[in-house]
Amino acid sequence: MFLTTPSNRHPIKSALAGHGRDVWTHITLTTDFPWYCLTCSYKYGVDAGLQQTRFLSDPVQVGEFLGALQEEIQVDQLLLVSPSRLNQTSNWQMEPLSEVWRGRPSDNGFFIYVYVLQDGRRYVSSPFPVDEASLQDLKKIIDFCPHDGVDVDRENDPQRHGSVDRSAENCSPGF
Repeated sequence: MFLTTPSNRHPIKSALAGHGRDVWTHITLTTDFPWYCLTCSYKYGVDAGLQQTRFLSDPVQVGEFLGALQEEIQVDQLLLVSPSRLNQTSNWQMEPLSEVWRGRPSDNGFFIYVYVLQDGRRYVSSPFPVDEASLQDLKKIIDFCPHDGVDVDRENDPQRHGSVDRSAENCSPGF
């Protein structure tokens, strides 16, 4: 949910970015909802150590990205960027994220998201008070453990990378 206009397009950097890609000098957040900052880096080859930071607005999009990682890319950090109404402070916060769960308060209810930070704190995105234990159709859509600095095969190390709908009991408290 980011907005920009053609006047914010950087012509020189966009030309260098390659066909079909543009570089923007200004974007606007269109709604007061959480979003995600994901930093990843290349592990091998001439690009080893190069980092990219992505801004994503949908938790399902983040889960899909984590689930589709290629072997040469590792996620270095995943941050939840939350508005004050969600984090119960007077400011937006950017905090390391571990999990996102999605559920409904009733059979016909809309989705409510539960964000689990790496330090164990939890935020519930609901316009009204809700007990997490009462949520129905609960599904984990993001499960991320930070990179541990050890280069191992990700198929043999389920704690190292994030994914969609995967258990990682050793990373965070979960439900």
